[in-house]
Amino acid sequence: MNLGNWFDLTFSHRAEQEALEWAGSVYTFGEIDARSNRMARALAARGLTKGDRLCVYLANSIEMIDLYLACVKTGVIFVPINILYRDREMSHIISDAEPKLLVTAAEIPALLEEAARQSGEKLPEVAIDGEDTAALVYTSGTTGVSKGARLRHNSFAVNGASLL
Repeated sequence: MNLGNWFDLTFSHRAEQEALEWAGSVYTFGEIDARSNRMARALAARGLTKGDRLCVYLANSIEMIDLYLACVKTGVIFVPINILYRDREMSHIISDAEPKLLVTAAEIPALLEEAARQSGEKLPEVAIDGEDTAALVYTSGTTGVSKGARLRHNSFAVNGASLL
């Protein structure tokens, strides 16, 4: 089982239920699922596949959720970059993570336009194992340069189950 399987269960069993309120809009689980599927197809159109790294330099937003879920569903490794980081920290993370794509606020309109052109609700099957890396999260680097911590699908799933 991987993290995408856990989300699929929630999305399919609670599709009509309200899941999230953001910036005055309410989204159901089904809408979040469809948005993230379109975003996954948009990333694929940009050439991202399982194991590629996607750096995301965004403030909290619905698009951040879309991107995270798109990565979970496709096996793309999500690499968040703290928006408080400046050039030195960003350069280090980008150099170390070697992303195939960096998404910033400036990139979002084009990515959303690409996502809007994508159709269909289901994604092609991608073999994702629980031991596959879901995210690469960089430490604060208080004693030196920040280091990327690999967080696996199983780690997120176990943490979610513990919270329940």
